[in-house]
Amino acid sequence: MDDSSAQKATEHSLSSLLRLSEKLNSAPDLDSLLDGLVEQLLDLTGAESGCAGLRTSQGMSCSHFLQGPRIVPLTYHCAPGVGWAGWLIQHGTYYLTNDAAHDPVIVPEVRERLGVRSGIALPIADSEKGVIAFFEVYNKTGGAEFTDADLDHCLAAAQIASIAIHNRLLYRNLSALAAFSQSLTVTSDFDQILEIIGHHIEANFNRRSVIFLPSNGGLAARYRSADVVLNESELAAATWSWKHGQDAGLSTDILSAAQAHYVPLKARGQVVGVLGLEVKKEAWFSGVQRQLFSAFVSQSALAIERGVLEQKVRRLRFIEESDKVRNAVLTAISHDVRAPLAAITASLSGLLTSDGVLDQAAERQLLETADIEARRLHRLVNNLLSMTRLETGVSTVKTEPSDLLDVVGAALEELGAPAGLRQVSFEIPEDLPLVPMDFGLITHVFINLFSNAFKYSPPDTPVEIRGRIIDDQLEVLVADRGVGVPPEDLDRVFDKFYRVTELGSAHGLGLGLAICKAFIEAHNGRISLENNPLGGTIVRLVIPE
Repeated sequence: MDDSSAQKATEHSLSSLLRLSEKLNSAPDLDSLLDGLVEQLLDLTGAESGCAGLRTSQGMSCSHFLQGPRIVPLTYHCAPGVGWAGWLIQHGTYYLTNDAAHDPVIVPEVRERLGVRSGIALPIADSEKGVIAFFEVYNKTGGAEFTDADLDHCLAAAQIASIAIHNRLLYRNLSALAAFSQSLTVTSDFDQILEIIGHHIEANFNRRSVIFLPSNGGLAARYRSADVVLNESELAAATWSWKHGQDAGLSTDILSAAQAHYVPLKARGQVVGVLGLEVKKEAWFSGVQRQLFSAFVSQSALAIERGVLEQKVRRLRFIEESDKVRNAVLTAISHDVRAPLAAITASLSGLLTSDGVLDQAAERQLLETADIEARRLHRLVNNLLSMTRLETGVSTVKTEPSDLLDVVGAALEELGAPAGLRQVSFEIPEDLPLVPMDFGLITHVFINLFSNAFKYSPPDTPVEIRGRIIDDQLEVLVADRGVGVPPEDLDRVFDKFYRVTELGSAHGLGLGLAICKAFIEAHNGRISLENNPLGGTIVRLVIPE
């Protein structure tokens, strides 16, 4: 070859390598990257066909070959030592032959399907010299043999591909880590957190797992994949890892008789649990995979620590709420229950001991007093029972098309004489459609709203109820002309056990509006309270139609 031809060949090689770098770095995904690599290699070496693939946990793999512009569908999987690609895993260097017909390493099916006469196979290594991918090219155009120049071009291409593939694998793993982190943040349920950890480990690393957490001075398996068998050897390795904060089990020098590899889950320097990972014989982790696994372990530890802390906070809140409920019940027994019971007892005693002295009007007044106080006691007990059901998750919503007027009427009837003595005005269209709701729960809401309106407004002022459909939702307003609520208390009136002290009444448990809010939200609705410009308050509730 003269100087001019050599210069043209060099320029062509450099141009091809430059196009290779641009093509690989702009590839949208790994499959496109590998196809682009083969296309440029065929141009660079003058080969007729070839393939490129990634290293998997079990060997080298690709799904098709390129023969010029044509795709040849052929699954090519080589375990270590099998075929040219498997040979690359074991030796870490190139494989070149110009006599494929007598080659002892090539996969026979590849030789026959593609008519391989000669070829070059090269490993693609990462920065740690670990083989992460490979490519093979076959048959120099015109029947020529592959040369040292072709090998040099392939070696240069392998270096360019190494950077592009490593970056793409890193991006894929970062995406997997981001998806894992996001999944951990969408739930506060501790068991579900453990399920998410196990699922993502199996999906990303193709390994079954088990998660041990501290329990009663030892460890207990809180999550394990299907078919994971635990015995004394596994528990011993996990316990050692927990106590010493180091890896143990299979593939370590500590209790290696175990069938799994155990990794301590550390958060802020403390071991919060142990992750057991299935070890597959002759399986392989790339450097990028090891980095990803390390990040998964760290994220898992932090998620478990967060879950444990949230459980502790919930327990403290439960204890606090239990104390409030207990105090409320004691208050009810000492005052709110005792007062109506005393009035009922006094009224009935007056009737029993009257010996006919009382006239009919006086007897009726005593009976009405007993009735009013009995209804008051009934509402009090109902509120206590409703809050208990809400706390324990027993209350369920059973909706059916209901008429707003029927619900309001049932609430006023339940309130009895106090409702009959008050002026209640209605502004509800006659053609208002039926709205799906739990009749009993919404009746309970209006009982509490009317009870508050009657209690905190003068007896000669009206209580108004307005209803309408707006934006496919039922909107109801209950307005009174009482003293209103101080602005600083508006955001707290729906809290359990909260009572506005400035209203001048110590009666009640501070549960009525909290129950209203819970029942309305159980209908996917909302409720709010605002001060009435005419004096008093307006409660606004919205229920989807």
